[in-house]
Amino acid sequence: MQIRSLLSGAALGLALIVPVAAASAQPTAAADPRPLRQTTPPEALIADFNATLLSVMRNAKALRYAGRRDALRNQLTDVYHLPVMARIAVGAHWRRLSPEQQATLVTHFSALTLATYANRFSGWSGEKFEMRGTQPVRDKTVLVKTAIIRPNDAPVEINYLMRRFQAGWKVIDVFLKESYSELATKRSEYSSILRRQGFDALIRQLDAKVAQFASAPN
Repeated sequence: MQIRSLLSGAALGLALIVPVAAASAQPTAAADPRPLRQTTPPEALIADFNATLLSVMRNAKALRYAGRRDALRNQLTDVYHLPVMARIAVGAHWRRLSPEQQATLVTHFSALTLATYANRFSGWSGEKFEMRGTQPVRDKTVLVKTAIIRPNDAPVEINYLMRRFQAGWKVIDVFLKESYSELATKRSEYSSILRRQGFDALIRQLDAKVAQFASAPN
């Protein structure tokens, strides 16, 4: 498992990113006037997701990159709200994109997210996942706290910001060390590319990263 890549998030505090994430998620949630249905609790979703990650880690060498990607695809797309995450990742630029560009961004962002996990969880050295409770953040939003426990090193905190949608609880951001947002890193990077080079350049960069992960040693 590539712990170093897990710790490379940008230093944008939880207090700053949560209102942005919730605001970005709100139109999707509000678009459906039907009452929210009873759903699986957020901590149970993450516990199940962690179990899948652990299984992939333990079988990483046999699965290789493509097998890890395929093993994670359904659960990742079910637990994560990738359209909302893509919108958060480009910030105010989202409103300037055409509907076709928005759909294209979601597709390529989703592919990169899946490729990142397939690349990141690429081995097992006795690690296990630990659930560390759930913290309410604001209306319909909670932070599910977890950690990767490593036999010979400090735990790695991975906390999931989740919001309740019509379809149930979904991850809308991931925080490392409690307050380091993965989407904050992407937001800074993507906004810079969109400002300087445009939409097509961003899509090319997302695709290049997917190709890089796919061609890396398995």
